Amino acid sequence: MIAAPPPLSSCCFATLARMSDAHHATDEILIEAEPPLVFCPLGFERRAFQRFGKLPVITIGPGAEAVRRAFAERARWPVQEPRLVVLLGLAGGLRGTARAGQSVSVATIVGEDGTPLFRAPVTDAGLSVVEAQAVVATSAEKRALAVRSGADLVDTESRAFAASASAARLPWAIVRGVADDVDTNLPRELAGFVDASGETRIQRVLAAVLRRPSLIADLARIGRTSRAAMRHASFDADALGCLTGLDLCGEHAPLVVFGGSFDPPHARHATALADAMRALHAPAAMVIPAAVNPFKTATPPADAESRLAMCRASFAPGSAEFPAEVRLSRIEIDRAGPSYTIDTLSALVTRRPKLAGAMRFLVGSDSIRGIASWHRWRELLAIARPAVVVRPPDTRASVASFLDEFARASGFADAPGWLLDVPSVELDSTSIRAAIARGERPPGLADGVWSEITRRRLYGFGDTR
Repeated sequence: MIAAPPPLSSCCFATLARMSDAHHATDEILIEAEPPLVFCPLGFERRAFQRFGKLPVITIGPGAEAVRRAFAERARWPVQEPRLVVLLGLAGGLRGTARAGQSVSVATIVGEDGTPLFRAPVTDAGLSVVEAQAVVATSAEKRALAVRSGADLVDTESRAFAASASAARLPWAIVRGVADDVDTNLPRELAGFVDASGETRIQRVLAAVLRRPSLIADLARIGRTSRAAMRHASFDADALGCLTGLDLCGEHAPLVVFGGSFDPPHARHATALADAMRALHAPAAMVIPAAVNPFKTATPPADAESRLAMCRASFAPGSAEFPAEVRLSRIEIDRAGPSYTIDTLSALVTRRPKLAGAMRFLVGSDSIRGIASWHRWRELLAIARPAVVVRPPDTRASVASFLDEFARASGFADAPGWLLDVPSVELDSTSIRAAIARGERPPGLADGVWSEITRRRLYGFGDTR
C-alpha cells in the first residue's frame, strides 16, 4: 500500500546546505532535484515519521518481497525522480553497538555468512545489517546470527532495498530505529501482528493477549522502545533532506561537468545536458562558462559576465526536462588565464574530495578527437572521464572507431565506453551570431537568452537598424 505523502513545506535543511557551500561562492543552483523519498515497511513507522519529518513517505509493507514490489510500482510513487531513497523503520540489535531506543545509520549490508554485499553510497560511517527472512526472536538466535554474520543489526528489508535502489540507479540510505537489543526476547506471536500492507492486525493482537495476558507487559515494553527509536530515527532520516544532488554524486552516479564558451547558449545545449544526465543517472550537473577558451584565444564576441547571464537563462527550469540538480558555476570566469579543464576539475576535487573519480565532463565528438593536445590531458583523464556526444558530420560509428583506436594507442582501455547513447548535437554558434548581427532572432534561443542579447546589445544586435 502506498500512502499519500505529507504536505511538503519549505525545509530549513535546503538553506543549511546552501550555507555550507556559501564560502565557496562559485556556483548557484538553477534547478533543484526532487526531494528524497522515504520508504517505511510499517504503517506505525510511517505515522511516526510524518509526526517528526517533512519528506514524502510511503508505506510498502514488511519483507523483501514488499520492497521489490514497491520498486516495480514506481509509477505510483509521489516523487518520480527522488534525489535519494531512504529505508526507514525498526530493526533488532545483534550486538552492544545497537541499543534499544536509539537510531542508527546503516553503512554496510552483509550476508548471513558475513560477506559484504552493499556499501551505502551516502553514509560515511554507520553499522552493519543482515537481512533475515523472518523475525529473529530470541536472544540466543540473535547471538548466533551475530557470530555467523558479524552484523550489528538484523531486519527483513535492507538487502532487497539496496539491491532494488542500485538496480534503479538511485542513491540510497538506510536509517533504523533499534526496537530490541541482543538481550531482548521477542514474543513469537509478534510476526503475525502485521499484515502484508504493514498495518497492525488488531484482532490478532487482542486474541493473543486473551490467550496469554502476560503478553501485555512485553508489548508495552516493545512499544516504548519502538516509539523512542522511531522518534530519533525520523529526525535522522529527515535530515537527509539537506543533501543536495552534488552531495550524492559518486563513481556510479557522477557529476556531469559541462564547460564551454556558450556564446550564446542554445536550446540544444540544455537538451544535450539533460540527455547526458539521464544516460549517466547523474544526481547533479554543473554548467561552467569559460573565461577564455584555450582553443579560441581571441576574445569571445560576448564578455564573460554576459555569457554567464545567458547560461542562467538558458539552463533555467523549463528549458529542458532535467532529471536532477543543475548548477551554474563561475569558477572559470573568476580564475585568471585560459580555462583549462584540468584546472577546473582539480579545483572541484579540492573543494569536494569525494568528487575524485565521480565526475564526467561532457564533450562533443569534434573536441574529443583533439584530446591528446589538451593541457595535461593524462592527468585530466585520471580525475574524470569524458562523456562524449556525437556532433555532425561525425556519426556514432566514426566516433566509436576513433575511441577504439584511442584506447589502443593511449592505454585508456575504457575509452569506447565514453560515448553516450544520446541524440547527436547540432550547434553552429557562428551562424547564430551572424543571424543576430543581421537583426534576426535565430531559432533555439530561450526567451531569457534573447532578452539578455537585446538588452546588452550583444553580437551586433541593433547595429544594422
